[in-house]
Amino acid sequence: MRRADALAGHGEQPWWWDAVCYQVDVGSFADGDGDGIGDLAGLTSRLGYLELLGVDAVVLAGAAGLDPAAGPFAELLGVAHDSGMRVMLSLDVDPARSDPASVLWPWLEHGADGFHLAPRPDSADAIGAALAGHPDRVVIGSGPGDWHLSFNLDLAVAGFDADRVRKAITDVLAAPGPRPAWAMASRDTEQSRDDAALTPVRAMALVQLALPGAVCLRHGEELGLPGTQRVRMPWEGDRPPFGFSDADADWSSIPADWVSFTAEAQLEDEASTLSLYRHALETRGTHPAFTGDEVEWFGAPPGCFAFRRAGTTLICALNTSPEPVPLPPGEVVLSSRPVGPGELPPGTAAWLV
Repeated sequence: MRRADALAGHGEQPWWWDAVCYQVDVGSFADGDGDGIGDLAGLTSRLGYLELLGVDAVVLAGAAGLDPAAGPFAELLGVAHDSGMRVMLSLDVDPARSDPASVLWPWLEHGADGFHLAPRPDSADAIGAALAGHPDRVVIGSGPGDWHLSFNLDLAVAGFDADRVRKAITDVLAAPGPRPAWAMASRDTEQSRDDAALTPVRAMALVQLALPGAVCLRHGEELGLPGTQRVRMPWEGDRPPFGFSDADADWSSIPADWVSFTAEAQLEDEASTLSLYRHALETRGTHPAFTGDEVEWFGAPPGCFAFRRAGTTLICALNTSPEPVPLPPGEVVLSSRPVGPGELPPGTAAWLV
């Protein structure tokens, strides 16, 4: 059972408190009707994968052309709810161009569970008024506002440097306002995804998932895919488009060497990035040490840090230095790369209890 469901069932915290929110670029996720463009039918057919991954909410991006009153959205919502997942919308809301109520209400009336909004700084009050009649819906916002969760990319901006990452974490947790929703993938640039490039990606995933608050993943992030704006999800097979679509089209924009990045290939590989995310989300959602809303910092060698979730036994250690360092005391529950006896290798993060 996911932690969001468990907490909701025991009345401790709302489902979104430590939720895993998975943003899907609808047009690039899965093509259900064979026209070469991703759609809601394709997403619905792949919800089993998201349930296996351990997702609490699916956030639909690229929803401008979607109809909340149409059958595909109702079907998606029904299948997701039956699987214990919520469905949210990622929308741009600007009162200078439109009334927020006119944008949000059609989705609210047809059962959407909430929104990830990118409003202008002066639009928070208008959005709050639009949602006043729907107190059970969740809002992830950016910047000032009366949101449930505050989206931030501070970890991504910090890069792979222990001191800068620690400062980013400290600053976010110390800031007043909503509970944080940590995000890593901005996909602004092309970059390789060989083993060396994936080392900091995997380590930072464990740091992100160890922190108090919700997390926002973007589709393909769990596969370690390169940093492009609209990545077509590679599902299976040995050639492009790797199960994304049945359309007979030019798929030359999808690298042929992504065969090792498909969900199918990585599910069968216990050392893959997808397997790391699956194990991390399962541990995060079920292990009793993943509670506590503050972190306590330990002393650590240069280029490293270690923190404990306050009031628990969970320790997250990160080594961004070029040399191995001693592991903190405890049992290693999960590590981004194999660890030796008592040592945390360079470019590695580990969870200990």
